[in-house]
Amino acid sequence: MPALSPADLQKQLKSGEPARVYLFYGEESYLKQLYADRLVRACVSPGMEGFNYKKYDATDGAALADALDAAETLPAFGGYMCVVACDYALDALPAADKARLDAYLADPNENAVLLLWQDECRVDAKKSAKWRAVIDAVAKCGAAVAFDRLDMPALVKTLRTGAEKRGCTLDGQQARYLAETVGNDLHRLLGELEKLCAYKQGSGAISKADIDAVVTRSLEANVFDLTRALSAGNCARALSVLEKLLQDKEKPELILGTLVGAYVDMYRVKLALEAGETSTAPAKLFSYKGREFRLRNAARDANALSPDALRRALDLCTAADRALKTGGAPAALVLERLLVQLSALSAGKRR
Repeated sequence: MPALSPADLQKQLKSGEPARVYLFYGEESYLKQLYADRLVRACVSPGMEGFNYKKYDATDGAALADALDAAETLPAFGGYMCVVACDYALDALPAADKARLDAYLADPNENAVLLLWQDECRVDAKKSAKWRAVIDAVAKCGAAVAFDRLDMPALVKTLRTGAEKRGCTLDGQQARYLAETVGNDLHRLLGELEKLCAYKQGSGAISKADIDAVVTRSLEANVFDLTRALSAGNCARALSVLEKLLQDKEKPELILGTLVGAYVDMYRVKLALEAGETSTAPAKLFSYKGREFRLRNAARDANALSPDALRRALDLCTAADRALKTGGAPAALVLERLLVQLSALSAGKRR
């Protein structure tokens, strides 16, 4: 069976004919949880969960062999035996566990559904040949489903639908602003949407002012503000944003890492534009799914900076990273000095 999209999986579950084995992986934890719950409901009759549903978690020390033993048993009173095996490092199993799993995948129980759920365990199907082999093995007897971050149009649609279900309205522009403010983690986004709808008392249109008043901004969104100030040479504003981040107990290493990411975005966009490409061209080579707005922000912030200036900015960030790791100066001082340098660079290297 080929790899399934989440939408195809939903259709399969509604058909009442689930596959014998599933592999869930990808960055979007909310969707993995959502579809794991749906899979269990589709396979296990109401009231029979105590008999026909078993979950084993590697982080709790449960043995994979126990999960496979459960998957080989017959369900009680019809339906399927549904077994969830969570966060086993399937690309690096001990020889005995690998042999046991391979044997099960070669001949899965027709009366059971086994879900191999990679929640905290990261699957890199592009770089890891071992993970690709696992995915291929599952696909031969069942289905592998990658739950990737939603792109911006899908996020906007999800947020607007979610607001409507909660009695509020959210137009496309404000939904996009909400996603840019919070980030593309669906669990966080829906939590912030819940707050917004409660703030609106379950009725009315959600405005930008509502979002600014209620929503907790992501570190990335705050660093975008900081980067915007730096690209304009506004050092005072950049230092003010940094002070607020440190007061909020954001880790200096994360602040610097996010700032570096913003300058990398600007550099990629600048090179694309210099080569006659569009500002969105880096999305073809790098992972920006659900974060396409970063390229739009980067195009705006890098507009007045040369490639040489951006390279120098990245050198300054590298030096600051080294200073943070060696601990020779207070972290706040390292970051403040970096912002002063970046601001001066922006002011002096405009085109």
